[in-house]
Amino acid sequence: MRILQINKFFYRRGGAETIFFDTINGQRARGHEVAEFSTRDCRNLPSDYAHYFVENIGEFPLGRGFLPSLSNFFKFFKNDETEKNLSALILAIEPDVAHLHNTYHNLPAVFFKVLKKHKVPIVMTVHDVWPLCPKRRLRRVLNSKLCVACRHAHLFNCACYRHRGESAGANVAGMIEPYYYRFKGIWKLVDHFICPSQFIFDQLLKFGFPKDKLFLLHNPVNLPTEPFSLGNKIVYLGRFHVDKGIKILLQSLPWLRQYETIIAGHGPENHWVENFISQYSLTNVKKIGWVDQNHWNDLMGQAKVVVLPSLVYEGSTLAILEALASGRLVVAAECGGIPEIIKNNQTGFLVKPGDPEALANAVKSAMGMDEINATKIIKNGRELVEKEYDSEAYFGHLEEVYANILANLSKK
Repeated sequence: MRILQINKFFYRRGGAETIFFDTINGQRARGHEVAEFSTRDCRNLPSDYAHYFVENIGEFPLGRGFLPSLSNFFKFFKNDETEKNLSALILAIEPDVAHLHNTYHNLPAVFFKVLKKHKVPIVMTVHDVWPLCPKRRLRRVLNSKLCVACRHAHLFNCACYRHRGESAGANVAGMIEPYYYRFKGIWKLVDHFICPSQFIFDQLLKFGFPKDKLFLLHNPVNLPTEPFSLGNKIVYLGRFHVDKGIKILLQSLPWLRQYETIIAGHGPENHWVENFISQYSLTNVKKIGWVDQNHWNDLMGQAKVVVLPSLVYEGSTLAILEALASGRLVVAAECGGIPEIIKNNQTGFLVKPGDPEALANAVKSAMGMDEINATKIIKNGRELVEKEYDSEAYFGHLEEVYANILANLSKK
């Protein structure tokens, strides 16, 4: 089968990119011809199709205090380079199907119509809740409850419920792109939506996406042959962003001074993290940069507990799955699709989002857990990943999705 894989970034940046590249590599290993379409960037990995890549128009600067430049603003709605390059790529490879990952903000929406113009079926993996919430949160300020105010296309609510430091102008700018998607019928052009979690599936259904277009398929996880020997440190791997709970994690650490802690990543809260560590003299905390795949195993091997204190409704958190697969104890926030993976006191530990003291207590319990009980929870976590997130099953089901779409189209 000839498959066109599309993502807005062509370098390893987060969970969506990991799934994007793992899907490409896995499909090629199974004998499929796979081409890529993305944006140009000096950090990009090599690609035989890089000459088709297009300018990264940048995201609407939601929450950054200024409106996007008019130049990039209009490129989102009308983009000759994208139409020309994608059309040329389609004519060159004649794909049977296009598989989309994260494309919003940085790739102009016109590419959906280019695919349909050339009668290429579209499958899209919904890695996060952006199709439902322009802020990718489904949550309001200081409120841990699920927010569905943008249901029925009431996207203006994202400007009404803004976080501290977000200007009204930037929030209005952030509404324009999802309004365009909805009122131009962009989502209707997608033949099938891949939902990595039941949470994503249920929310898309509640927001009016057709049930017959939704398919629950867990992300694949490469399971190490044997779990790493258990370390003795607390580890956080992720973006330094308020939505990821980095501030909540740091605020919990004064209660955890007896444990060595490593926080790995980067992001807009980088200086805040450094200042907090200095202000509270957290000499037990080591801050390192983003960890590439070559150093990931080494860092994971030092961990006894991996912490993911997200404040937003995650779809399916790859970092949690990788931690479980590696035989770590996981403490995570009870929100979104996370409780589908972490069953409290069975495969890990759940805490209320946004509560530093509760987070500290849960981490302390996990760090102090004896070997017998820790081994039991670790075993449960690995078995869950092995059963529900198997790579071979993922690729097999994905091929079924592609085949069903092609079969249905041939009947029309």
